[in-house]
Amino acid sequence: MTPKPPLDFNKVEALRKHMLLTTSDMAELLGVTRMTYYGWVKGKPLRKSNDESVRTMLRRLLAVMTDHGWPMPDVIASDQKQRKERLVEILNSKN
Repeated sequence: MTPKPPLDFNKVEALRKHMLLTTSDMAELLGVTRMTYYGWVKGKPLRKSNDESVRTMLRRLLAVMTDHGWPMPDVIASDQKQRKERLVEILNSKN
């Protein structure tokens, strides 16, 4: 089995911004601290223990974008807290 290429956090950041998430929200969704997330954005490698869970959540976020047309107009008009609650609601419904 060939090793997976490292994640491009420039693309992850583009996804975060497109989904209208704060850095804190993205870090929480990925199950890490903001400091860890910032490290990844600056080029630090992911630990093997984080790699699969991060990739899984990124796939789920991409699915929300494609399957639900995220961000929908009502989401765009929402405040940050409501936006995150709606996203978590959608993610939990897809389990």
